[in-house]
Parts: sequence; C-alpha cells; structure tokens
Amino acid sequence: MNIDEFAKMFPDKMEEITAFVQGDTIKDIIGTEAVNHFKQSFVNEGFTDKTLEKWPEVERRKPESAWYKKGADSARKILSGPVKELQDSLTFQYIADGVKISSPKIYAPVHQFGETANVFGKKPFTMKARPFIGHSEVMKVNIENEIQTEIKKIIS
Repeated sequence: MNIDEFAKMFPDKMEEITAFVQGDTIKDIIGTEAVNHFKQSFVNEGFTDKTLEKWPEVERRKPESAWYKKGADSARKILSGPVKELQDSLTFQYIADGVKISSPKIYAPVHQFGETANVFGKKPFTMKARPFIGHSEVMKVNIENEIQTEIKKIIS
C-alpha cells in the first residue's frame, strides 16, 4: 500500500481505531493481561513490578517451625492451596474507565495486605503481606505491546 492509498483509507482506519479504543476489546486485552500477570505471582511466589519481589517464606515449609508438615504441604508453593483457589479466583470486570481486577475470596485481602488471620483451632496471628495484585511496570509494558499489536492489525 502506498501513501495515497493509505490516505484514502485513513478516515475508515481512524474509525476502527476509535471503536477499538472506546470499546470492550481494549478492556478485554487489559483485563486478560492483568489477570494473567497477577496469576503469575502465584507461580513466581512473589509480585513483579519492575522486578520480582519474592514473598516472605511460609512457616509450613520451615523445618524448625511448629507449622511445618512433612510431605506435600512443605513442598507446595506459597498461596497455592491444593486446588489453587485464590489464584483461580482472580477476575476482571469492566468499569467506566477501564477494568477492575478482584477476587471474591474473603481471605484475599488477608494475604494481599497482611492482616489478622484465624486458623481453626489456632491462636489468631498477623499474616505477612504477600501482594499479588498491584501496579506493575512489567504488566504495563505487556499491555502496551498487546494494544500496539492490535492497532497495527487495524492499520495494515
């Protein structure tokens, strides 16, 4: 395509780009990339903003701890219960100016922010914060790359 052909198509392409930016497709890209990035925190056992910040170690994996249990529990990843319930609960919803990432699990804030936890039959304790949702430069770049790819498809 030469510049004259592109100039004739430009108004139509701008309409497509405007529809893309103002529609749900861009929100789907943002939400999907964000949820995938935040789920990766559970795999990495830490949160990635510019670099990976590992979460504090859990007592169940420390042999000297009263919480230590030999076997599968001592090998399991942090915040990854037997069925990865918290990780799999992450979703996104459309909001007026973007998307909102959340988990319906009532214990999600306990892990995210480090709040008081009550374990059945145990004394309440303050959980160490293990953030898995938040601002991330790496995620921002991934989202920008996906959006650029889609815009290139529209203009080509």
